[in-house]
Amino acid sequence: MNIVIAAGGTAGHINPGISIANIIKKYYPDANITFIGTKYGLESKLVPKAGFDIKFIHSKGLSNSPIKLLKSVVANTEGLFEARKILKELRPKVVIGMGGYVCAPVLFVAKKMLHIPVFIHESNSIAGKTNKFIGNF
Repeated sequence: MNIVIAAGGTAGHINPGISIANIIKKYYPDANITFIGTKYGLESKLVPKAGFDIKFIHSKGLSNSPIKLLKSVVANTEGLFEARKILKELRPKVVIGMGGYVCAPVLFVAKKMLHIPVFIHESNSIAGKTNKFIGNF
């Protein structure tokens, strides 16, 4: 059984994802869990240290600055194609989004393009921008 966990940016998103992965492995030792994140977030260090595979896509948070917004749109568009390739390769039974901007392209592709069931985890009392966006579909 393949499972993908998308988590990025801060340890507040990544560590709960690692905890969920550890619980899944406890009850389903044969489960193949792969994280999707960015190369420039904490996930690039924390996930391998926890013993899980990670694949990287391009993704950036939205900004009010026109230049940064354009860069974000380009990165997230590239991330959509990268996420699609990874998800088609892994063929997960479920995709879990832990929060952070990297979740948007991953969960969008999983739900809308590949019709893979998705779960969204929000550990804050107020949902972040990405989880609010993802929650709309």
